[in-house]
Amino acid sequence: MEYKQKPFLLSLVFYFLMLAISCCTLGFVRGVQLFVFYAPFPLILTCNLPKFVKNFVLLLTATISLIIISFCCIQGFLYEHYDASLKSTFVIEALANTNPTEAKDYLTTSLGSLLSWGLFFTVISSLIIFILFKLKEKHFSPPKIKRIFIFLFSLLFLFSFYQEAWRNKFPVFVYTSFYKSALNLKNAWANLEKENAEYLIRAKQNISNVLDEPRTIVLIIGESTSREDMSIYGYKRDTTPLLNRIEAEDSNFIKVNEAFSTRFSTVSAFNSMLKFNARDENQNVLAFLKAAGYHITWISNQDDSAIKGQYANFADDLVQLNRQRGRSSSSMDEDVLPELKKALATPYPKKLIVIHLIGLHPHFSLRYSPDTKATWPDNDTVQKQLIEKKRSKRTIVLKDQYDLGMLYQDRVLSEAFKISKAFDKSGPLTWVFLSDHGVETGNRGDFIGHSSKTIGGYSIPFFYWCSDQESKRDRAKFAQRPFRADWLSFLLLDQAKIPCKFPYSEKSWSNADYQWKEPSVIQKLKNAKETGS
Repeated sequence: MEYKQKPFLLSLVFYFLMLAISCCTLGFVRGVQLFVFYAPFPLILTCNLPKFVKNFVLLLTATISLIIISFCCIQGFLYEHYDASLKSTFVIEALANTNPTEAKDYLTTSLGSLLSWGLFFTVISSLIIFILFKLKEKHFSPPKIKRIFIFLFSLLFLFSFYQEAWRNKFPVFVYTSFYKSALNLKNAWANLEKENAEYLIRAKQNISNVLDEPRTIVLIIGESTSREDMSIYGYKRDTTPLLNRIEAEDSNFIKVNEAFSTRFSTVSAFNSMLKFNARDENQNVLAFLKAAGYHITWISNQDDSAIKGQYANFADDLVQLNRQRGRSSSSMDEDVLPELKKALATPYPKKLIVIHLIGLHPHFSLRYSPDTKATWPDNDTVQKQLIEKKRSKRTIVLKDQYDLGMLYQDRVLSEAFKISKAFDKSGPLTWVFLSDHGVETGNRGDFIGHSSKTIGGYSIPFFYWCSDQESKRDRAKFAQRPFRADWLSFLLLDQAKIPCKFPYSEKSWSNADYQWKEPSVIQKLKNAKETGS
């Protein structure tokens, strides 16, 4: 009797391990759905069968099990860091927008976490394989109750592959669908000429009047720049001394105290900032400025095919400074400054100059020049707080690198502001800086990087300056006026003086009719913090 109980117990251990890992990483319902793909085989392995049949069942069970375990580990990693499933838009966009160099750099950056999940996979897989080999050694005719379970589990297994909705839950089909989605998205990005032409047609149809007065807009978009690490926003390290000085000396320079992105990754953040819905149609704000006669210069220090296809292709002048894709790119943002001078000096009466910085894109150690030296002492208040919070050495090192990168950004942004301000005599000039999204920098956990789970992943800086005497702002009032990046399009339309056949003044931060509405993602994160969840 004991001999027959042992395989039964081993089968239970197999089921427990497989269900535990799948339910913990994917949720209970998904874990049960995956159960049917392996349910009959551990029981079949203990039956009195020819050796070649047993070997086949063992190989099949091991293969299915390892596929499921690896899938669970991948999903677990994505949920842990990004709260995203494999088939989410965020992950699909990331794959479609990457290349071997960037993939290699990402693997290097996330090596610690990947090794942890790899170790977990190795341990669980080894246990599963060990159990399967032990089950294979048993040879006896199954009792009636066991035959019933084998029959029922086999029916469920066959049904799961017959029924399409259920079959698509199996990891191999998920991977196939994921790859197709990423490939389709990449192809769509590569064939945007027709779509952009349609955006331009819609823009012309929606502009009610074109004004000929000269005007220049300088829009600088940072990368992974969090206001939480800027001393101009109260951070304890002096990371923005030059911007601090500009704010103190120029009463027209406005630093908005609360500004948020509504996305935590680059492509989706750009889509939210530069596309909008009006009259039940998708619109692209660059198409509106182009249709209104603006000469568009796009200066990029990022080699990003997705951004280039959707937005930079509207440019009359495209300046691509960075020829090295990936996180290992060491192209310095100061290289945009001479190009900004050239763009401002062009004789066009109406100009939009967009600068896309590499900003604080990981790796942080590559985001500042060798002459960038910390203005704060070792073992300062920030470092002491990190140690008190039991942050790892890696987090402390990355925090130091991030803040040095911020100090370098301070130099680039302050110089870009001075260059722009010097050209305001040629006509009204608006200067705007914001980041595509923020990052978590160890303030809410032992983690530095893109974050969908903390408000740091969405907290961005927003600076505004305008030379137009009619557009002078009450700085104290406007500093308290919150800004959301997905309404950037309406601010640009307002600053470009483009009247449209649809209302937008309530969403333009600079307009007297502005009505603030907090983004739902920010509301949820604030509520989660208040409730302690």
